Amino acid sequence: MTKASGDLIRDLIIKEEQKSERYANYARLIFTLLYILGGISIKGEIPAHSFNTLIVLSSINFLYGIFVLILIRNERYIPWLKYLSVIFDIIILSIFIYSIGSYRTFKNDGFALYYLWIVLATIRFSPRLTLFAGISSISLYLLMLYFVQLSGSVHFGTITESYTTEMVSARSIATKMVMLSVFIAVAVYISSIFKRLVTMTVNEMIITQENEALSNKLENATKISEIDPLTQLYNRRKISQMLDEIFSEATLSHQKPALIIVDIDHFKPVNDRFGHLEGDKVLVQITQRMQHSLRKEDILGRWGGEEFLIILPNTDIDTALFLGERLRKHVILQLPISSENVTCSFGVTLLKDDDTVESFIRRADKALYLSKENGRNRVMHL
Repeated sequence: MTKASGDLIRDLIIKEEQKSERYANYARLIFTLLYILGGISIKGEIPAHSFNTLIVLSSINFLYGIFVLILIRNERYIPWLKYLSVIFDIIILSIFIYSIGSYRTFKNDGFALYYLWIVLATIRFSPRLTLFAGISSISLYLLMLYFVQLSGSVHFGTITESYTTEMVSARSIATKMVMLSVFIAVAVYISSIFKRLVTMTVNEMIITQENEALSNKLENATKISEIDPLTQLYNRRKISQMLDEIFSEATLSHQKPALIIVDIDHFKPVNDRFGHLEGDKVLVQITQRMQHSLRKEDILGRWGGEEFLIILPNTDIDTALFLGERLRKHVILQLPISSENVTCSFGVTLLKDDDTVESFIRRADKALYLSKENGRNRVMHL
């Protein structure tokens, strides 16, 4: 893999991380509002300093969420911010649980939100971030438990049927820690799978793009080798190849193709008198007029200089002569800087049973020579 491909993979993975960070940020904003509403709903039942701390930190977290959204929208997102985001989320959750500790104790459902933030870390395709979220959750929960014991708002003991008891079961705390630890281990594993899947998908995208680019280069190279750059017609090499193919098909199917060789009359004086740029314009305009006059199945190519070769698949001689005459009339061109007309001469022939490709072309060329000898601007056939 090239360095450019590696950089592209990294950029695409960062974009996927930004998408997941945006979704996680939406969750942060929603739950921060819920923290504020929850704190307001029990304002009279918790200490004033706890309520104030909850509201202030929740407001800061909400503003931080807005700040992250702005960064992502402006594509200025900094990868390490996800670690800051996770620790903010878990700190606010811990403070929320701590603030209502004396009222709901540690039996409330707020603990389940630790699982939520770990899940939101998991979908960011970073096993390290998931592990960081898990360790932070356990550490802050235990630290919070230590502080509530020091404050005397919660005591270890046996949980009673009363929802608002201040007694907290050590077994309940241990069970929560074990379950959270198992969940963290599973989340880290799932996160690593997510990252591998994203990396594989991005790799496939890169390979597809590189293959398409290579295919385009080969197509362009093929086009350059087969197309005349001035007229955009098939060049002599390509038209000869196509003539060989049609000749082989005709030999097998007994369908006779016709051949027309076209030569621009008195083209050298045009170049000499008006310059090669004007001569090129004449070539292009005659090319366009012939293209508009031919059938879809007819094949037109530049044979060389001011000569063109036209292959007419499965065509009788009368049709070939009719097409030749139509072309002769349509290609008459008046020079824009002179009152003179530019005309073309045409040599037409039909494939014979004993023909080779060389004899086929030679006979069309002889017909063209007859057209020139008989005054030009005419269609002759052999």
